[in-house]
Amino acid sequence: MMEAVISHRRVSVVGCNSSGKDWTAGRIVLWWMSVHYPAKVVVTGPTHRQVDDIVWNEVRAAYYNARISLGGHMYQTPRFQGRKIDTLEPDPQHFAIGFSTSDEYNLQGFHSPNLLVVITEAHGLPQRDIDALHRLNPKCTLMTGNAFSTSGEFYDSHHGKRDLYKTITISADDTPNIVEGREVVKGMVTLQDISDRKEEWGEDSPMYRGSILAEFPDDLEDVIIPLSFIRESMNREVVPEGEITIACDVARFGRDKTVVALCQGNHAEIIWKVQGKDLMSIAGWLGRYCEDNKVDNVVVDDTGLGGGVTDRLREVGLNGTNVIAFKGGETAQASDRFSNKIAEAWWVMREWVIAGGRVPNDDALIGQMSSRGYTIQSDRKIALENKMKMSKSPDEADALAMAIYSGYAKAGFGVW
Repeated sequence: MMEAVISHRRVSVVGCNSSGKDWTAGRIVLWWMSVHYPAKVVVTGPTHRQVDDIVWNEVRAAYYNARISLGGHMYQTPRFQGRKIDTLEPDPQHFAIGFSTSDEYNLQGFHSPNLLVVITEAHGLPQRDIDALHRLNPKCTLMTGNAFSTSGEFYDSHHGKRDLYKTITISADDTPNIVEGREVVKGMVTLQDISDRKEEWGEDSPMYRGSILAEFPDDLEDVIIPLSFIRESMNREVVPEGEITIACDVARFGRDKTVVALCQGNHAEIIWKVQGKDLMSIAGWLGRYCEDNKVDNVVVDDTGLGGGVTDRLREVGLNGTNVIAFKGGETAQASDRFSNKIAEAWWVMREWVIAGGRVPNDDALIGQMSSRGYTIQSDRKIALENKMKMSKSPDEADALAMAIYSGYAKAGFGVW
């Protein structure tokens, strides 16, 4: 990365998680300011957290730990102010700044003969923002990101526009801890991390391929919710509004988890995961949460063991909370389109994601949602891939699908 920005006008780096992309980008910012004058650096990305808390923290750390004084002034906000060479006064034409924005017009005006643009999490930045940055005619553009998109400038820079970029790919297998077979650099990806991801997602999952191998996954037609949809959803800012619905997927096997998901309008989250709890303990937890948080609806996967939880909740009674039994094998409301209710629920979850819902940042959930396949049967009905074919039971995704589905069912399936 450091060598590439010296001699290339556009550099695009796709890497696994914890491969040092942001660490390196932070030091490139200071290097650029040290060897160019006058110079400007713009650091941007989809979220303020990624820009300030991650990349700019690396800029600050490099500045304060430098072996020689780098001059200038480092602010608490994402800004470094350079000095004039002759008077050492602040130079308004020599600075580095970091920010995120929802308005591409805020990216205008940063002109300099030595302009560096750094785009972090480039796979999640809207094309309009990247186009606005290109219009600044920077001397160098550095994009870093993960292989979590199948369209847009970052994806194209490693595919159809590859001739316009110096491309770099960093797989976990390229990083020091994996090469050495031991932890030699703290904070970088480890063999244990890879083992955990294999166990959690499976090696064929788009999440594993993108997060560990730095391979761009294909959004196959038989995946019900493409990873690119999910990543776009995660970057949204939503306000919880409307009825609160929680849904519980009750564990059936030793390795499976009991998972509770919450949905309120376009807001969703995983609120509880547990293994080894008996049915009465699960029912007790659900009852207490409903009372403490004024939950409108509690949905329970009523097939198999879950029926005991449903019965107990109805027996004790929940003040102001509807208890809804969900049986995935039952006939779908849109019975002409779906083979059963669970297929319908997953498709409703897909529509919710596309229409504005925000998927919570839960790795297990994302891996399950992005790898569940479906088929169109001979009767033209949509059927889900059998969960027995998946490397892990989709506990989190099933719970979220039930929570979202309940709201759509009440609304009369206007989405159709």
